[in-house]
Amino acid sequence: MRISDALYGEYMLEDVLSALIESKEIQRLKDVHMAGAAYLVDSCWNETRYEHSVGVMLLIRRLGGSLEEQIAGLLHDVSHTAFSHLIDFVMKNTKEDFHEEIKEQQLKESTIPAILAEYGYDYTTLLLNDDQWSILEQSAPDICADRIDYTLREIHRYFDVPLTEIHGFIKAMEIIDGKIVLTELFWGEWFVDQYKKIVIDFFYAPLNVYSCEIVGKMLAHSLKTGVVTESDLHETDTFLWQKMTISKDRQLHAWAKQLRAKISFAFVDEDSMYDLHQQKKVRYVDPLIEYQGDVISVSKLSQSAAEQITQMIEQGEKGIYLSYRIEEIVDN
Repeated sequence: MRISDALYGEYMLEDVLSALIESKEIQRLKDVHMAGAAYLVDSCWNETRYEHSVGVMLLIRRLGGSLEEQIAGLLHDVSHTAFSHLIDFVMKNTKEDFHEEIKEQQLKESTIPAILAEYGYDYTTLLLNDDQWSILEQSAPDICADRIDYTLREIHRYFDVPLTEIHGFIKAMEIIDGKIVLTELFWGEWFVDQYKKIVIDFFYAPLNVYSCEIVGKMLAHSLKTGVVTESDLHETDTFLWQKMTISKDRQLHAWAKQLRAKISFAFVDEDSMYDLHQQKKVRYVDPLIEYQGDVISVSKLSQSAAEQITQMIEQGEKGIYLSYRIEEIVDN
């Protein structure tokens, strides 16, 4: 299989990667959106787990990662439920790791073990401990292929950051002692700034927060009343949305109608009257920089980066408080 990606270029893949990409489990991710229900309120917010998973695989490949680590990268999100992290919101899972909790069981029941076995791999060795793959995963605030890919993909799509800049950043990455390190301070500051756009300007965009609130209520209600089952969560976004909206449940229809309404939002303080408060997992990065023969965190070299990191942490700990008003109900 030959595959092409705007961020990382074109590659000819090994048979095992091709077989995994063609599996029903990876193909399902084409209809599992990274931002949960946000695409229902803004069609531009349409990045999928499939794009991200393939991207992580290709970034690991570009950085010289082994075929085994590329396989782990491709499959790292395969257990995500429909609407991605929305299930964490419903279950009040503040670690946002429900997909990790169910990963072993989901893999065991999938076609993945048989595909890997055909090529001489044991899924339990490759896929049940991503911590063994240092390019794929690193504990925050270090950068890794997972964090880098969704950041680059989303700033290009949602904030119009040009590919020339993104390609410049990609060229500035190297591997030192198993970790991704940037060759210039400029790119460390650049990435902190771009990551801040994602965790504050996108994750906490009022309409994005609102879509999570409304569809989260729909999903919780649907699970409680039996409109959807736990097994339905492992289908696609379209399947789950249709199952909720074609039901005869009046409350679900009311929420769906509210989701389509024209809304005006206002940011408010926690001490003020607010209609919703949402707090997501605290996310921030502090990339490593190769500097004068040493490897140093960007925050130790750049005051501006340190200040932006502090802002990300504070925003994550506080969450967002919104008031909103329905301006117009859209019937269709």
